[in-house]
Amino acid sequence: MTKSIPLRDRSSNNVAAGLAALLFILPCTSEAQDALQAPRPHPLTLHDCIAIALGENPALEASRYDVFSAAQEVRAAQGLVLPRLTGSASYDLFSGSRISKFSVINVGETGVALNTVGLGGVELYGAHLTYPLFKDGSILGLNNAPAIAEKKAKKQALAWTVNLRREDVIYRISDEFITTVSARNRMGLAERRVKLLEQSVAITQEQQKQGLKLPIDLKLTKDQFSAAQTLLKLLREQATAGSLALSKSLGLSSPSKLFLTNTLPDPPDPPPTTEQLVGACLSRHPSLQVQRAAIDQAKQDYRLERFRLYPSVYLDGTASYIDDFNPANNSSLFAGAIAVSVPIFDFGAQLATARSKLMKYKAEEARLLSTADDVSYEVLKAYESIYVLSQNILSLREDVSKAERDVQVLESQQQQGIAEPLTVIEKELHLISKQDNLRGIEARQLATYALLQKAAGGAWKWIP
Repeated sequence: MTKSIPLRDRSSNNVAAGLAALLFILPCTSEAQDALQAPRPHPLTLHDCIAIALGENPALEASRYDVFSAAQEVRAAQGLVLPRLTGSASYDLFSGSRISKFSVINVGETGVALNTVGLGGVELYGAHLTYPLFKDGSILGLNNAPAIAEKKAKKQALAWTVNLRREDVIYRISDEFITTVSARNRMGLAERRVKLLEQSVAITQEQQKQGLKLPIDLKLTKDQFSAAQTLLKLLREQATAGSLALSKSLGLSSPSKLFLTNTLPDPPDPPPTTEQLVGACLSRHPSLQVQRAAIDQAKQDYRLERFRLYPSVYLDGTASYIDDFNPANNSSLFAGAIAVSVPIFDFGAQLATARSKLMKYKAEEARLLSTADDVSYEVLKAYESIYVLSQNILSLREDVSKAERDVQVLESQQQQGIAEPLTVIEKELHLISKQDNLRGIEARQLATYALLQKAAGGAWKWIP
């Protein structure tokens, strides 16, 4: 017996499936449109990157913690020269035979002397005051003792080190930003050069077939085309590496989240003269301030070791209270003494230590002149580089203007059918080469301005 199977309405199924797919696609389409229409993040300028890096840099954060730690060391050194009060409390429980000479408490019936103690206890409370009247150059803790002054000098050196770290971060971010944006901007010229050389290779091949060009001409054109492709690849790698380094410096998880403006910062106004800037650097450069603080620290170390050759005077006071749970036997004891500690003989160990600290102090003083010479040298070298780059920029700008004029003339002649295509391409390639060199040197000049700010230690500001 054959059963009749009703035919399914495939058209209705197709309609239902289409509606379901449409309902699924509509939200996705709206989300995609929202994503396309969503405003892109504000492109970061150089000032934005520096502001972010100054808050994210771990070296700066570590330097700030070093300053906080040094401040606590100053407080600890100040506390060591002030009076110190300690307290103690104890409870002793004992039993057994006692000896008359060492009987401390009277346990037993009244008027009956016992040789044994069933179970006795005693409480002892005490307070001890120690006050260094004169120790290691400290007089009652009221003066600025060498131990305290040394910690203050260390704190001052670390505070100036924070300024040095800040200038290092500013220079690093400036250099990475300028390198990355410059590489991205030069990629357009490199791509145009590759396209023109590709056309030049095709035209040269055709002219060689016609006998108008030699094989060496084709080889030369292909070599130029290969070099242009290599340059384009290098610029892409440079831009990628710069983006990766900058994103790491800004605390971003991926370079894809880094959106930079394509505009390089304007060059600063002419900096002050060399004599003015060097004079300002030698007066308040952070490196010199750090070295001056190191000199002060070495001086205080020497003073501390020298004072340890002198006697020390202490005031000791003790108060004790004994309670044996018998009001008649409770007692209090007060004791006070002034102790003088005199160094007599230690085989010259302390004297040798003081002489060692003296030599270190003199070495730090001599190192100040070396630091000043290094600061002056870095500033002067930055100035020399800026002057050389400025001359090259002026010369290249003149060459670019001439190359632009030649290209415009040849394009006009080409429209009139006078100029050859290869000649026009060669002139445009010459113009692109000059423009690329100009952009590269302008970027180097900006990086050198950032280097000058770092060398000056913030005495001259280009990027605040």
